Amino acid sequence: MRARLARAELTGRIAYHVAKERITNPRPVTLRDVPPTPEHLTNEWLTLALCRGIPGAKVLEYELGPRTDGTSSRRTLRVTFNDAGREAGLTEWLFTKSGPGFMTRLVSAAVGLGAIESAFYAQLRPELVIEAPTTQYSAYDPVTKRQLLIVDNVSRTRGAHFGNILTRQLEREQAEQVIDTLAALHAQFWNTSLRKRFGHWLLDSYEWMARLNTTINAPARILVGFERAREVIPTRLYRRSKEVPAALMRSLKINIAGPQTLLHGDVHPGNWYVTGDNRMGLYDWQCVVCGGWARDIAYALSTHLTVENRRAWERDLVARYCDRLAEAGCQVPNAAESFLAYRQQMLHAMFMWLVTIGRYALQPEMQPKDVTLESVRRTCRAAADLDSLEAITGPDRDRVLPGG
Repeated sequence: MRARLARAELTGRIAYHVAKERITNPRPVTLRDVPPTPEHLTNEWLTLALCRGIPGAKVLEYELGPRTDGTSSRRTLRVTFNDAGREAGLTEWLFTKSGPGFMTRLVSAAVGLGAIESAFYAQLRPELVIEAPTTQYSAYDPVTKRQLLIVDNVSRTRGAHFGNILTRQLEREQAEQVIDTLAALHAQFWNTSLRKRFGHWLLDSYEWMARLNTTINAPARILVGFERAREVIPTRLYRRSKEVPAALMRSLKINIAGPQTLLHGDVHPGNWYVTGDNRMGLYDWQCVVCGGWARDIAYALSTHLTVENRRAWERDLVARYCDRLAEAGCQVPNAAESFLAYRQQMLHAMFMWLVTIGRYALQPEMQPKDVTLESVRRTCRAAADLDSLEAITGPDRDRVLPGG
């Protein structure tokens, strides 16, 4: 009852603010004013946001590209600077994310996506050693639930190209680069007091999932996902579908029992890009949490690799990941423990796509259906191949593993 009342209160608040914005058409004046959408930008505000620290630099005009919607609304932004701005090398090719519409903002606020990603780009992104878009402006208004993120448009600034699970087929060398990138990210923040440094907006993997259980009734969404994607799910896993919500929470209890690090949380192929000089980069940091390493690795390998290549390469790639951590001075599990942790965390990968296809009818379609079905197929096949449910509920269930 309490959760339903909270959802109703949030729905009413967002409906009020979105309606008010459409009537009043507010224009930001200071950097404390979070623009509702890129359409509300002005040259003066962009000058404040993009020209800080550059004497005499100004934005003369800007142009917005087409809008695409998912869990957020995305638009490119091209800015024209005056001579002072151009001479300082300010970035003219930019990319924006926001929540302009009622449903987009509601979904983002309910799960905390906008608040998390805004805090990540404002606080954590400047410290990253891996390839990722550079923050130009990042803010979130907790009252109206507005988010506006401005980063560099890496397709222009770094010659990046993008793909998804259907269009990007990784060769072994590229799969190793995915592993090396995640190892570098995890090693940088290994066993660090992340909350003490950055704040309690950064949830651990169990808390993040518990929030979704309350805000979107994730257990029900998982079961709906099993029904809608039944055609691509292994029969023996489908028959145990009712065990999955509880097993997922158990796996995340295991995940937070060992060394913690920073996890991207949503490392499927659609959230990576390849730069012009062939470096792999990560974007879309709205699901970032702290937790054990295996959650990211299981998700990455099960979605990036074909079923056949995953089966052939996964042990070697998990071992490579642990080698990279050891090289960085991190304490790592032995081969048997690391592979058990990998098996146990496959349920997170499976969940992310079951809940995507199992969405409420009023939720925006977060991914194209063919992408979602193939993602469900691969992650569920991996969970079945690896006996992930048995790894959580069977004889090994009480083992506390480093980074599980």
